[in-house]
Amino acid sequence: MRIAYSVPPAGRVFFWATILMNAIGKTVTAYAPASVGNVGVGFDALGHALDFAGDRVRLTVIEGKDILLDAVTGLTLDLPSDAGSNTALRALRAIQDEYNIRVGARVTLEKGIPLGSGMGGSAASAVAAVTAAAEAWGLSLSEDDKLRFALEGEAAASGGLHADNVAPSLFGGLVLCEGVRRPHVTRIPVPRNIACVLVHPDLEVYTRSARNMLSAGVSLADHVCQTQAIAGFVAGCFRSDLDQIRRCLKDVVIEPQRAELVPGFRKVQSAAMANGALGASLSGSGPSIFAWCESSQAEEIRGCMTHAFQADGVSCSSWISAVNAAGARLED
Repeated sequence: MRIAYSVPPAGRVFFWATILMNAIGKTVTAYAPASVGNVGVGFDALGHALDFAGDRVRLTVIEGKDILLDAVTGLTLDLPSDAGSNTALRALRAIQDEYNIRVGARVTLEKGIPLGSGMGGSAASAVAAVTAAAEAWGLSLSEDDKLRFALEGEAAASGGLHADNVAPSLFGGLVLCEGVRRPHVTRIPVPRNIACVLVHPDLEVYTRSARNMLSAGVSLADHVCQTQAIAGFVAGCFRSDLDQIRRCLKDVVIEPQRAELVPGFRKVQSAAMANGALGASLSGSGPSIFAWCESSQAEEIRGCMTHAFQADGVSCSSWISAVNAAGARLED
């Protein structure tokens, strides 16, 4: 029996009654996909989901109010176990505190996304945790609430509130995020037959460190160029205008500052563009590099990008994904 508590849109809500004892022992599993943050042209504003990797959270309701990490499996085993530093646990604690949830959770986290990969791994863990908790704790959370709590969790890793990985992992597809603490999210249509090639070199770049290296100032010329680019890119998506997307899928502000973090970045980017990509840039803060292209060219572009890394002695993995990939889901 599932008890759903409707949460009013305004004010803090406290559940003074203890959740029924038959919720104890209930187990829910949720999956959240990897994502491309920034999408090159839209720093902290654009992101899209990926369909080849993701994180899973298995949550079991327990007596008491403890939020416990039972185990971490998959590609990463060494994660913090305290609720202040672990993105999944921090998101759960935020929900528990706001709604005075009087039960706890034991969590098993399966990491399908490498840490420091630029594929939104910290965001996916938080999104999966919120998705699982809403079901296991019987909460009728709105989509805005899920986004807010997942952002709070992801901030444990990134050091700030930016939704460009959290929102696509939660909602799927290509999204535009406005605002910080309570962002507005808009789904952006993607032209048919567009694919994303993603190449992940055997390197690590952590978002918090990559953000700290960014300059606080932007020249007027770069501001104008980047503003024109993001407006043109969004317009090109709505109009299915591949030429406009090709002109505008570029980053003159952030990418030049971070390119040095990824050995071989310029060669890989140039290889993608020379073989017909609509655009190529860092996925999030890197080291992964993504390229948008027509689906018929995806295999060729993946081959030339991986070859460019390997020619410099950098081993890598690569995938091809739909841009309109699905968001988070329950798996039970």
